[in-house]
Amino acid sequence: LKLQFLYFIGCKMSEHGSEARTPASAPSVPEKSKAELRRERAAIQEAQREAKRLKNEEAARVKAAGGGQEKKKKEVPKKKPEPAKEEKKEKVVKKKKKKDDVASMHPSVLRLGEQYREHSIIGGNARCIALMKCFKDLLNDYNDDVNLKDNLFRKPISYLTGCRKISKSMGNGINYLKSKVNDLPKGINYVDAREILLADIDMYIDAILMAVKTIAEKCVGLDNKGRRGGEHQIKDGDVILTYARSNAIEWVFRLAHSKKVNFSVVAVDSRPLHEGKQLALTLAGLGIPTTYCLLNSLSTLLPKCNKVFVGASTMLTNGSLVSRTGTSMIAMMAKHFSLPVLCFCETYKFADNVWLGCLTNNEEADTSDLMTLMDGQESPLVDEEQDKLKLANYMYDLTPAENIDMVVTELGPMHPTSVPVIVRERIDKGHEI
Repeated sequence: LKLQFLYFIGCKMSEHGSEARTPASAPSVPEKSKAELRRERAAIQEAQREAKRLKNEEAARVKAAGGGQEKKKKEVPKKKPEPAKEEKKEKVVKKKKKKDDVASMHPSVLRLGEQYREHSIIGGNARCIALMKCFKDLLNDYNDDVNLKDNLFRKPISYLTGCRKISKSMGNGINYLKSKVNDLPKGINYVDAREILLADIDMYIDAILMAVKTIAEKCVGLDNKGRRGGEHQIKDGDVILTYARSNAIEWVFRLAHSKKVNFSVVAVDSRPLHEGKQLALTLAGLGIPTTYCLLNSLSTLLPKCNKVFVGASTMLTNGSLVSRTGTSMIAMMAKHFSLPVLCFCETYKFADNVWLGCLTNNEEADTSDLMTLMDGQESPLVDEEQDKLKLANYMYDLTPAENIDMVVTELGPMHPTSVPVIVRERIDKGHEI
């Protein structure tokens, strides 16, 4: 009976469970095929792999960040010195070194540097000749234990460059003397070497003076016997405008006046050095009719002239002229009035380079000159609160070759396009004049 009762109860429970699992009202679900089941399993597995990959990447990123932070924590930062103390120490060292260099410098170098700084010696020829004479003093006073390249070139030139920038004429003179030192025979004693170098320096100075004299003679039209004839650039009745002060042009005026040529000069002047004042006084003292004016009167006086003479600091390979600032304006205005522009330049001032502009290689004069009015009073520019105001007082400017009609040299007059030929010949000869 017990077994029959348990069997009866089990049957009832199974019937009740099947009814609960599949009620009569539930719709029938069709069975999926094996292909569909495989696709579902593949999709599930792909999603699981992607989730695992993202989790691993996130864990690696967190680990790397944590490791970098730990590494930074382990690094002990170095203690940096205080900037103020470091700069002060560096200034003291530089000042002491400079003081030692000045103390060991030859008196001739110190004197020449002060003359350069104060503009007591100006002009390419005067500066180069003064430098050569300084080299002669060094050679005469040094003994045979001295290092020529160190004591004759490196230290003095470094000091002089600090006083004022080296001009192209001085640079060519230095290169000339360096080449002569390199050409000395090996094992030569100091006395013999000194005599050779002194003779070379004298020859270089004489060549500069001879070049200036030759330019003046060719311009006036003198022959070998000193008589006028042939082609000349200055004649009776000329009214010549010149700017600043050129040694070669001054020689031309002196020689022409001595040969009884009747001409007059308009001396134009400007900042930064006002060199034209001395030229005007010199010419007037010789008896040459001279008019002195500043650059702002150029357009008024230029139509009264028939020629323009300008000096040169450097002639570049492309025929452009580097000269005292304001020369470019003179040449441009002369072209406007159809006046010939003649540049007087010795060939030792020719350079084997070009300038793309006149700012990079230019020399700047003392800007304090711009802060003083004509009556000596301070300019309104003297204002410490004007931190955005910059003063510019440049020494040279660049005149393009198309504004120059002729370059007068000791080799004769030539067009600016002929400058590269002379430069190439001088390079082949070792920059000798």
